[in-house]
Amino acid sequence: MIEIVLYTLLGLLLGIILGLIPGIHPNMIALLLPFIAAFNIAPANLVAFAISLAVSNTFLDFIPSMLLGAPEAGKELTALPAHRLLLQGNGYDAVKLAVIGGLGSVIFLIAAMPLIIIGLPALYGLLKPFTYALLIFITLVIIFSEEKFKGKTLAVFCFLAAGFVGILSDGLNADSTLLLFPILSGLFGVSTLVLSKNTKISVHGKKKEIFLTTRQRNRAVAFGSIGGIFSGMLPGVGASEIATMASADKNEKSFIMTVGAVTIANTIMAMLTIWLISKPRSGIAVFVDQLVAVGWNDFLLMVAVSVFVAGLSAVITLRLAKRFVNKIEGTNYGMMNKLVIGLIVAMTIIFTGAYGVLLLVTCTALGIFTNLAGVRRSVLMGVLILPTIIFYLPI
Repeated sequence: MIEIVLYTLLGLLLGIILGLIPGIHPNMIALLLPFIAAFNIAPANLVAFAISLAVSNTFLDFIPSMLLGAPEAGKELTALPAHRLLLQGNGYDAVKLAVIGGLGSVIFLIAAMPLIIIGLPALYGLLKPFTYALLIFITLVIIFSEEKFKGKTLAVFCFLAAGFVGILSDGLNADSTLLLFPILSGLFGVSTLVLSKNTKISVHGKKKEIFLTTRQRNRAVAFGSIGGIFSGMLPGVGASEIATMASADKNEKSFIMTVGAVTIANTIMAMLTIWLISKPRSGIAVFVDQLVAVGWNDFLLMVAVSVFVAGLSAVITLRLAKRFVNKIEGTNYGMMNKLVIGLIVAMTIIFTGAYGVLLLVTCTALGIFTNLAGVRRSVLMGVLILPTIIFYLPI
């Protein structure tokens, strides 16, 4: 028992460190698989370490993903709304909304766990043959959310262009997990930062009151949690696409809370699906699945550790976010953007080489075009959805 607690705290610590570094994702731990396997760590300890790492990283990553613009998969679409709140003096409140949504989703999952255990395997078996159709439906919802015909046409173009990038990247002689960093950073991070890199606006804006009704908060958590359950089950669908569909209230504050709920629920469900449907849905889940024959006791351990770590991570995230915002208030946000762009470029070169640089430049250009065209950036998730649709087509 003491060993499980120690490995849980070790995962928490590592998750905090990785979460605060822009672009570093716990899925990259899969690269350490041979090294970790050599230590013959007890299965329960390994499970506790992995789920603790995944949950804590997801919470802490709200800080760089939302306030610096180097997004992880699942938080791409919160970058711009959070930036606006930051420039208004509400950067901490933006992170707080996401954290509240995340904690709410944990409570929702625990309350719904009996139904999830009984119903999810049956639902997955029913929907599996129609995975491609579900992904096409999600794509159509995203595209037709554009109000004007021109917007829909541009959305189709951007979706296909991003999908083509995803298809090409799958054929490159490089690790696909690592390539996600320049792809997502280009589409959703650097493109936004480039457009605002010359801004002279101070981060210290006039703080506005953040207000959501109880109904809005409950809807954001409920819809986000349900969306996270489905995104944790469906391949190729991340939290951002589901959040776009699940956000019931058309305001950015409710949307950020919904993304928080979807992201945390998705992270937990991606691990729980190892036992529920025998299909790991994240890189770190694949890592666990290859080393541990996950059973009922391991499943319960994942649930317990998730609740424990979520509570600690929420507190740590809010405290660090407050310090972070206090440090950058009154600074030149444009200069900070340039520094973040430089960091992303450097990390791309180090981790992915020439292929990564090419993808970063291409995706940044596509992201800038999408922003200037006034198209919702959710269509750019075609980079993941289109290759998955093609893979599951019954041909």
